[in-house]
Amino acid sequence: MKQLEKILAPIDIGSDYREQLETVVKMAQLYNSEVIITYVLSEEVGSEDIRDVLLKDVSKSLNKIVKTLKKEKIVVHDPIITHGKLIENILKVAVKEEVSLIIAGAGSRHLKEKHKLGNTVEKLMRHSTIPVWVVKKERSPEISNIICPVDFSEPSRCALKNALLLARDFEAPLRILGVTEPLLYVSPRIKVDMEAENNRRMKHLESEMDEFLTHFDLIAVEYEVELRLGKAATEILDAVQKYDHDLLIMGTTGRSGLRKVMMGSVTEEVTRQMPCSFITTKSRDFIQSRFHSDVIELEAHFKEGMQLFNKGSFSESITEFSACLRINPMYIPANYKLSQVYKKTGDEAKAIYYQNTAKELLDRMWDKDIEREIREDYSNNF
Repeated sequence: MKQLEKILAPIDIGSDYREQLETVVKMAQLYNSEVIITYVLSEEVGSEDIRDVLLKDVSKSLNKIVKTLKKEKIVVHDPIITHGKLIENILKVAVKEEVSLIIAGAGSRHLKEKHKLGNTVEKLMRHSTIPVWVVKKERSPEISNIICPVDFSEPSRCALKNALLLARDFEAPLRILGVTEPLLYVSPRIKVDMEAENNRRMKHLESEMDEFLTHFDLIAVEYEVELRLGKAATEILDAVQKYDHDLLIMGTTGRSGLRKVMMGSVTEEVTRQMPCSFITTKSRDFIQSRFHSDVIELEAHFKEGMQLFNKGSFSESITEFSACLRINPMYIPANYKLSQVYKKTGDEAKAIYYQNTAKELLDRMWDKDIEREIREDYSNNF
């Protein structure tokens, strides 16, 4: 099971935010996410009387949005209204509320600039360490054809991980795109076979892509790898238009060198002209494995339980070890430790119960190597 715990939706009540909300609803329903709606009053609004009137109107609009989300059975917080610098306030809310993803509208643009982004969302993408999903207006929020350009950097690794999760959950095909820039010109004084050099670059790109993909779980994902020779931004945009992708996922920074697929300048050039919705990430996953999250919580409780046990605080350590079993009743170390704690407190019946439970779990394990390691780790407690 996977989770996307909290989604932040900065709303511009003066714009058409229907596609933005549809995307919020879709993601919140799929991942059982909580939603936070926020609005920032302009710092130019100085008069208290004017601010009070605006607050009343804004609150009314945001409360309507909250009611709409609640009708969709979504857990939604009370709207957060702040006053001041737009991007700074959005990011403050995002950090304070520990959101996993920001879903924003594409913002205003000039009528002649068909796919251009508004200045607000550009700044948000640039400054946010939290993944940002930019929803294009007049585009269906359906996710049916995903593209993820990679340059083998950590940000692109993060982007592909999230792309694979979305592709699997939405049963959408995924195109993994690699681009290397060609050698176009050399000084006449230098003898270089440009065709041979470009062939070498493509072979190197293919080799790096093959190695890169060995680190990902591609099972149950319909995917295609495409390698191109050309200017990164141009090739990404061409692929999106050629194959009619409705979602692009890419890192916002990456490595330098010949392939600058994820460099800031390339990302800006791509996203400014992008005809479809897109997600920008740095080095942070917005969809996490529930298993991974549970492991982190489980280990924290177990560590705390061990510290309390070593201090002789047996009652408190029982609380922590029991919390481990609420997360995973088959967690053998917690069963063993509970048996040991109850021995210390003189509750022989419970000590025997948890010891027998741990042994039964070990006996049911098919992996003898794991079983041996666990027995060696915990047998010295008895």
